[in-house]
Amino acid sequence: MKLTVEIIKMFFSQIPTAVISILPLLIIAPILASFIKYTKWQFVLIVIMTLFIVTELVSIYFSGGFIDYQFFVNLNLRDIIAGLAIFKLQAALAILCFLVIVFVLMLISKFLRCYGWYWLRLSLLVIGIICLVQKEGPFSRLYEIYQVTMAQQKVFNQAIESLNMQGYVTKPALEAQKGKNIIVISLESFERGFMDMPGITPNLSRLSQQYTYFPDMKMGPGSSWTTASMYTYMTGTPFLIGELNTSPLANTAKIQLVSLGDILNKAGYQTEYVMGSPNFAGMGHIISLFGIEVISEANYPGKYPAAPFGLYDHDIFEVAKTQLTKFRENDKPFALFISTVSTHAPNGFEDERMRSLISPKADNMSFVAASLDYNLGRFIQYLSDNHILDNTVFYIFPDHLMMGAGTPIIATLSAHERSLYFMSNASTQALKKETQATLYQIDLPRLILNGAQVKTNATFLTDYIPADIDKLEYIKTHKAAIAQLNHSAEVVVK
Repeated sequence: MKLTVEIIKMFFSQIPTAVISILPLLIIAPILASFIKYTKWQFVLIVIMTLFIVTELVSIYFSGGFIDYQFFVNLNLRDIIAGLAIFKLQAALAILCFLVIVFVLMLISKFLRCYGWYWLRLSLLVIGIICLVQKEGPFSRLYEIYQVTMAQQKVFNQAIESLNMQGYVTKPALEAQKGKNIIVISLESFERGFMDMPGITPNLSRLSQQYTYFPDMKMGPGSSWTTASMYTYMTGTPFLIGELNTSPLANTAKIQLVSLGDILNKAGYQTEYVMGSPNFAGMGHIISLFGIEVISEANYPGKYPAAPFGLYDHDIFEVAKTQLTKFRENDKPFALFISTVSTHAPNGFEDERMRSLISPKADNMSFVAASLDYNLGRFIQYLSDNHILDNTVFYIFPDHLMMGAGTPIIATLSAHERSLYFMSNASTQALKKETQATLYQIDLPRLILNGAQVKTNATFLTDYIPADIDKLEYIKTHKAAIAQLNHSAEVVVK
């Protein structure tokens, strides 16, 4: 009994404060229904509003805030099916919550209608609506979705000018010269808080002391989920697309924004992206728009154990080693991009083979995180032992913060300010940043090119933001213009 109470306390302690802002909806729904004469129409209204309320709660659970563009673009059939396969318990709780709320609100609406209090109901209704229209409230977030998705497509150069990006180098004018080899490792949800868990991340902690480590990289709008994070570090532009489509870029054949793929291909690099599955969140198609070949379980049928999203992290790094061997068979420079997946929320995907290598942990996510740390440590050691690091720069960073609420690992991560980080064997002189500097996801392509000493005339959004302006605020203020830029950069299949 005591353990059950502690679990309940932990769950409610992790519920974001945004949940409190849902209360006006719970007040407005039965009051509105109480003004309706017929029960069936009361029921219809209650069902519609409860659906909205539960959807808001789901959004708060996963992202810590109200329904926003991130939530919108994951409302496609592919992501919903994938989500239900992972979040079975959460889906069941959402359905239960929906049924309970409908039942309770119907009872309240009938009570209010029977006992009158017309002016009191009307007053509470007005107060509830006022509470909902607050800044950063649910209506404000819905308006942001409207701003982003309704951004009109322009001629690409005009969209660039709308963000005052004078001098932006387009693909026909792009120039680039090779520097060092490049390895970029994006770690699924592996945020900075894991660095404070020595029993889980001894290798990552050691690497942070051995190499150049930036402990503070901010997660920004349009970069807070896997696909968006990848798009941002490839183009330097947040993944905000001006189209009313829950699968943006799905019908896009080319993209006019200059990406890391364009620059590295121009400089003569061999480029590949190793990941679990190209179908994961539609990443395979988007990566192909950057001129980078996707390598996954599809390239090695039957060689590795079946895993959620294609491959376990252990095998992703094994595939990366194989690709590196192929790269080194010729004299061309290479750029290898890697995305892990096993530490996906809420509990991660355990690889049973790691049980003989990793000691038992308090929860499944901690075990999976320790497994990723072990495999990452081995991979970096492999690079060192085989002298690959002699002329190769690596970069390690999380794709985004861990999603969800109410889990032990989220409780631990939430004990301190949550952030991302950036690690590399490149020097601060090469990166042109000091380790005490605050980094942003839109800085990543510039950092990657600087660290590898790739010479190019390419520019990115970050290069046009004045040093005295907070980049997160800039993105929030210019969401519509950024969405217009991304939309205008699309060349759509007819």
